[in-house]
Amino acid sequence: MNAPHAEPKGLPVRDLARVGRILRVAAAKGWGHYAQRLHLGPPPEGPESAAAGSDARRFREALEELGPSFIKFGQLLSVRQDLFPEAVIAELRRLQDAVPPFPGGQARRLLEAELGRPVAELFADFDERPFAAASIAQVHAATLTDGTPVVVKVQRPEIEALIQADVEVLFYLARLLQDHLPELRRYDPLGLVEEFAETIGRELDFRLEGRNADRFRENFAEDPEVSVPRIYWELSGRRVLTMARSLGHKAGAAYPADATARRRLAASLARLFLAQLFEHGFFHGDPHPGNVFILEDERWCFHDFGIVGRFSPHDQENLRQLFFAVLAHDADWLADVYFDMGVAAASVDRAAFVRDLDESLERYHAVAGRGSSFAEILHQFIRLGQRHQIRMPREMLLVAKAFMALESLARTLDPAFNMLAAFEAYAPHMVGRALAPEVGWARGYRVAATLRTTLRAFPLTLVRTLQQLEKGQLGLRLRHEQLEEVSRHIDRASNRVSFSLIIAAVVVGSSIVMSFHTGPHLAGIPLVGLIGYVLAAMLGLWWAAAILRSGRL
Repeated sequence: MNAPHAEPKGLPVRDLARVGRILRVAAAKGWGHYAQRLHLGPPPEGPESAAAGSDARRFREALEELGPSFIKFGQLLSVRQDLFPEAVIAELRRLQDAVPPFPGGQARRLLEAELGRPVAELFADFDERPFAAASIAQVHAATLTDGTPVVVKVQRPEIEALIQADVEVLFYLARLLQDHLPELRRYDPLGLVEEFAETIGRELDFRLEGRNADRFRENFAEDPEVSVPRIYWELSGRRVLTMARSLGHKAGAAYPADATARRRLAASLARLFLAQLFEHGFFHGDPHPGNVFILEDERWCFHDFGIVGRFSPHDQENLRQLFFAVLAHDADWLADVYFDMGVAAASVDRAAFVRDLDESLERYHAVAGRGSSFAEILHQFIRLGQRHQIRMPREMLLVAKAFMALESLARTLDPAFNMLAAFEAYAPHMVGRALAPEVGWARGYRVAATLRTTLRAFPLTLVRTLQQLEKGQLGLRLRHEQLEEVSRHIDRASNRVSFSLIIAAVVVGSSIVMSFHTGPHLAGIPLVGLIGYVLAAMLGLWWAAAILRSGRL
C-alpha cells in the first residue's frame, strides 16, 4: 500500500457504496440509530433489527460479514486489552480469516508477473492446488530445479486495492466517531485505525516478512534447538515469498511420545521466547501451533513472521523489572515499572493502584506452581491499568498475547509447565549468571536498578536544589569573605567526600558479592569480595594518613 499510515483527507466517491454496506450491516446488528448521530442521514430503510446476543458477539459477527479488512482490524483490536472489556476481547479472539482459495491459474499468473519469468523456468514442479488459504494469501507446494522442496506464499489478486479502500473508509468512520460520539473518544478511534493501516501495510509486503525470518534465523544461528526455513530471495518479491519446506509435528501430548522429551521441549520453548525478549529485542508475535512446531530431530521450527514485536533497550529493561517485581512480590516496584511503561492520566491514584496490584500478586503467588498462568497475571495488570486510566504501548500488549499462546503451547507438552519457574531458570542470564537462592537475586537486581535510577536523576535533583537555594526556599543564608579561600576549602571537602564515597562503594559492592557467594573462592571466601575489602582498607588507610599529614582534620 502506498503510505498506508497516511490518513486520507476525504472519502472518495467510489467508497460510498462501501459505507452504505457498513450501515446496513450495523442496522442488522441493532445499531442503525448511530447513522443519525454520525450525520450520515437516516438509518437504512427497513426496521432496525433487535439482534439477539451480546453487543460483543454482534460486533464480531459484523466484522466477519464485512470481509477480510475488517476481520484483520478486529484481530488487531483483540490485542488491546487495555481498552476493551473482556467480553469484547474474547469474541474478537474468535475471528478467523480462513477463506476459500482462489484459482491456481491466477496464482501462476501472479507469480510470473511478480518474478518476471514463466513458472516452468522458476520451478521443476508447482502444485496449483494450495494446501492453505487465508484472507491475504495462500500457500502452494513446489519443487526447485535442483529438487529442493519449497513452499510458495502468493498474495491474493486485488487484495491490496481492497484493503486500501477499506482503510480509507475506516479513517472516515473513525473521524466521525471521534467528532460525534464523545463516549467513544477514550478508545482513540483514529489512533487505532492509524495503527491498523501501518500493520496491514507491513503484512502486505512479503519482503518484510522474509527479512524478519532472516533476522530471526541470525539471532538463533548458534542455537541448536531452533530452525527457521531459508528464504529464497531470487524467487521472492513484494507479493510472493518462497521458502524451504519444513515437515514436522504439532506439539501435543502425542508427540514426542516420551514425557521427558516433552518436558524438555516445553522448557526449551520458554527459554527461546525469553531470549527473544531480553537478548534480541525482537520476538515472534503469533507463536500458535500452526507457526511453531517440532521437527523430526526435536528442534523447534518457527514460521510466519508477518507479526513480530520489537523492543528498544528501554522496553527490555521495563519488562525485565516487571518480571523481577512479580517474582519478588513487590507491588510498589511493579507500580513504578507500570507507570514508566504506560501513559498515565494526571488523576491516577498511585496508592490505590499499588493496593490493587498487591491483591493481584497475592492471588497469583497463592496458586503459583499449581497451574497458574503468567499470561493471566499480565492480563490482570493490563485490566488494572484500564481501570486506573493507564494505557500500555502496543508492544507490551503484543507480549501479553504472545505469552498466552506460548503458555498454551507449552502446556500441551507439559501440563505442569510453570512460566515463573522458567523465568527463574533463565534469570541468571540477566544478573551476572549467578543463581542465588529464592528471590535474593531479584532483590539484588532491584538495588542495582534503584541505584542506576538515582544516579540518572541526580543532575536534575541537584539543579532543583540549587534553584531553591537561589530563591532562599531552603532557609539558608550565605555570607562569604575571601571567596577564593572558601572555594579551595569547598574543593578539598568535595574531594574528600568523593573519595569516601568511592571507598564506601567498594565496601558495599564487596559485601554484595560476599552475600551471593559468586565467582572464584579462596578457603571458602569469595575471592572478588576479599580483594574488594583489601582494596578498600588500603585506600582508607592511605586517605587517613594523607589527612593527618595535612594537619587539617
